[in-house]
Amino acid sequence: MRPHPDRAGTSMAFAGESAYAAMLHKALAPENIHATQLIVPGAIRPDAEHFSPEALAARLYTLHTDCDGFRHYAEPMPD
Repeated sequence: MRPHPDRAGTSMAFAGESAYAAMLHKALAPENIHATQLIVPGAIRPDAEHFSPEALAARLYTLHTDCDGFRHYAEPMPD
């Protein structure tokens, strides 16, 4: 979400992937197909409150069942 000079390559790829997924979200909604994006702004670690595999699996399941909006974050982003 916030470009970083040490990760410019992945920042560029993220922008393209995000735009494509947002386009799918909008284009497929009339067919009752939901595309969503979960942003994980940190390392996935077993001991992380919001970034553990279990926490992310639960979050993804909720996104799948709720079908609410497009962009979501694994934890609130700081301002």
